[in-house]
Amino acid sequence: MERDNKLKILYDTGRTVFTLKNLADLWNLSYESAKVVVKRMVDKNVLYRVATGYYTITERYNLLELANLIITPSYVSLQSALFYHNISFQVSNIITSVAKINYTKKIGDTIFKYHSMKEEIFFNLEGLIYHKTFTIAIPERAILDCLYFGYLPDIDNPGKINFTYLKELSLFYPKSVRKKVKELMRRWKKKDLIKNFTKEFCFRF
Repeated sequence: MERDNKLKILYDTGRTVFTLKNLADLWNLSYESAKVVVKRMVDKNVLYRVATGYYTITERYNLLELANLIITPSYVSLQSALFYHNISFQVSNIITSVAKINYTKKIGDTIFKYHSMKEEIFFNLEGLIYHKTFTIAIPERAILDCLYFGYLPDIDNPGKINFTYLKELSLFYPKSVRKKVKELMRRWKKKDLIKNFTKEFCFRF
């Protein structure tokens, strides 16, 4: 298969980042043969090496896509999802995800951090959005995940939150999280809302 055809197969997937196994499967090659082909393509700047075992067809690859790829299955959540949905305005070099294991990996200037969740909650698909190349929590699930792992969610734009759905979705989480949601909603109803939040609130439960 010629190089141009190999590249076309990659572009046709709509993805920007691949593991070596992905490439071998897409090109119908053995793992060892794919290693040889990839090395040649990287040497010619046709493919770019992101990190050991990860390759991209563009230097401007999708970080959220890479986050899903490093640990599979996983979904982007917590502060990263809130920032993605324009709920939080806090810029960070950390991409936060939920998975079945705790794991941290740094690639370039970005830290990919994974939080381990109980399987019965993790595999509940309510509140997840499946884009073509990555999966991410909706704002309400991202907030619940923050509370589940003991973080105070950064909420700069509460007008985009569906409070009714937040309460409904909290039923899938432990009682301790539901308690935090009730307190959160009670405080959000006050005039000064988010501005008067302090880290003390978080975590007196």
